[in-house]
Amino acid sequence: MIKVFDLFAGVGGFRVGAEKVFKKNKLDFEFTGWSEIDKYCQLTYKANFNTNNEFFIDDIKKITSYKKVDCNINNFTNKNRSTHIKKHIPKFDLLFAGFPCQSFSKMGNQNSLNDDRGALFFDIAAILHSIKPKYFILENVNRILTIDNKKTIMTIMNTLEKLGYKTDLFKLDSKDYGVPQTRRRVFIYGCKKELDIKIGLPNPKIIKSTKTTKNILLKEVNPKYILSKQILKTILSHGTGGYYQKSEIDLEIARPLTKTMVKMHRAHQDNYYSNKFILGDKKQKWIRRLTPLEAFRLQGFKDNFVKKAYNAGVSDTQLYMQAGNAVTVKVVESILILLLDNNWFLK
Repeated sequence: MIKVFDLFAGVGGFRVGAEKVFKKNKLDFEFTGWSEIDKYCQLTYKANFNTNNEFFIDDIKKITSYKKVDCNINNFTNKNRSTHIKKHIPKFDLLFAGFPCQSFSKMGNQNSLNDDRGALFFDIAAILHSIKPKYFILENVNRILTIDNKKTIMTIMNTLEKLGYKTDLFKLDSKDYGVPQTRRRVFIYGCKKELDIKIGLPNPKIIKSTKTTKNILLKEVNPKYILSKQILKTILSHGTGGYYQKSEIDLEIARPLTKTMVKMHRAHQDNYYSNKFILGDKKQKWIRRLTPLEAFRLQGFKDNFVKKAYNAGVSDTQLYMQAGNAVTVKVVESILILLLDNNWFLK
């Protein structure tokens, strides 16, 4: 039995991928707990998974910040903090954590581990130090590899090494794993040093796919997703002054979904599609944004996942944010298949 903890769980992209792969490979597993601070993500998560008997905490800092002192590079192994963590979090074997990326992203403040959200890595480190699970998989944006002259990634990898883990990483793009979306992410993975299993593996096998956005776009949608003439002028503009970037629509491989796509950025950042592209019409009549359902499809989720979220009362606005912040399910599946093929999770 492999016990799993889903930290910074979002809507459960890691969990969807893990449940599919583990069940298919007849691996005995259970999710012992999860943590997610966003109340709307919690709604979507609980609508799609049976969490009744699982440990839950909304803000992990309620546990890791012992006596309200935040974790940092100097104190995350504090004995009292560790005792407190072990008292509250049930033991587990595998940690998933798509930890907040705003402080590493080009769109964020780039304060790295000095930012409260970036410093959440040390909350992960504190949990690894205290619970000592056999395995972990962490996810973040590519920028984490280069920010601060690579000091950030070196600190992360060195910290994990000192905690007793063999560690490596994958640099992967979602478009190589069965979904038509460019989405480059880093997956840091590791296992306890005493385990006789391989590390430093090649990237998961690329999935050759002919699927494009045409395959996931709905033929008919609510007219509310069609852009008004008033906003269209702004959406299609290439920028002004010293900031110029060409706007394009009807891309067969979508741009990276963003958490802020609900705000409808210009067409050099967000994804928009016309009736010519979707329906094959000769004359352009309208241009529309993605629907939340389509956004989730671009992340590898099934339609029923979104339906359950809607039924739980989650709005379009929140679903856009959730899709833009999610981990791509098919990438998770590909990583887990590779690890299983190399005898991970079997020790």
